[in-house]
Amino acid sequence: MTTKLNLSELDYWQKQWPKDEITETVFTLIMDEDGDLETAFNQLFQQKNGIIPNMANQSLWEVTLNVLRQEICGENNSLKSQIKEVRNNPGKTSIITGIIIYIVEKCQLPLDTALATMIVLYLLKVGIDIFCQYTSY
Repeated sequence: MTTKLNLSELDYWQKQWPKDEITETVFTLIMDEDGDLETAFNQLFQQKNGIIPNMANQSLWEVTLNVLRQEICGENNSLKSQIKEVRNNPGKTSIITGIIIYIVEKCQLPLDTALATMIVLYLLKVGIDIFCQYTSY
């Protein structure tokens, strides 16, 4: 399943996000891929790490989301609450930064803040409750 951000969503979230070079790079890449988060994520991962690992029957994006689903959707109600808070009050850039840092620290894949930013955009797009209830693609 491909999840895309349309131009108005990209514009909206770009205005809410902390302003820095990483953010600009991420949003530019997503726009270049017509809002396709998975394609932009894979492209950025490849730029940073050289190759995309070959994973049986799942994309790197799916594996990454599955790892995060296990971390986020279990006992960590505070992170779920923070994601909901950003959806309700998007101007709180300190919360966005905290979510990105949490994802970088918890994911068992080589992620940096740029890759985590794409994941947070995905979580904001689909909603944390829907994300936590997905069991397959």
